[in-house]
Amino acid sequence: MTGFLITVIVLLVCALGVVLARRGRADPKDLLQSALAAREAEPARAPSPAPDSETLTQQVWVLMSQGRKIPAVKLWREATGVSLADAVRAVERIAAAGTPPRRLPPADPQIAALLGPQVLADARHLKGQGRAIQAIKLVREQTGLTLREAKDFVDHL
Repeated sequence: MTGFLITVIVLLVCALGVVLARRGRADPKDLLQSALAAREAEPARAPSPAPDSETLTQQVWVLMSQGRKIPAVKLWREATGVSLADAVRAVERIAAAGTPPRRLPPADPQIAALLGPQVLADARHLKGQGRAIQAIKLVREQTGLTLREAKDFVDHL
């Protein structure tokens, strides 16, 4: 009789284990339905305003020059909505192109005021003749600007 009770208890424990194991496994249809319901319940993400193409290119180039390819690809995908493969190709083309095109702001009016109309005209004339280095030297001598500042100013003339 004791053997019979032990057998019944073992069978009940096994049956209970099977029931619990089946309960732990969710039906794939239930998983899909719950995922779809969660997706619908999720608040809609407002699309971030896409930067203009030149700004986007500059941002991607900066990230790529820092060796941050994944954030660059992510930025490109979010801004353009293209596939992952297309975004990877795009950021790699941007990185391969070298320095990005940059928008030149107008020449600084304070620097122009420091130069005076005659020196400013001379600097423009030199640059127009393709003698940008002489124009940069002239601006540096008259204003005391750094080489970078003078070059940027002459570039904007």
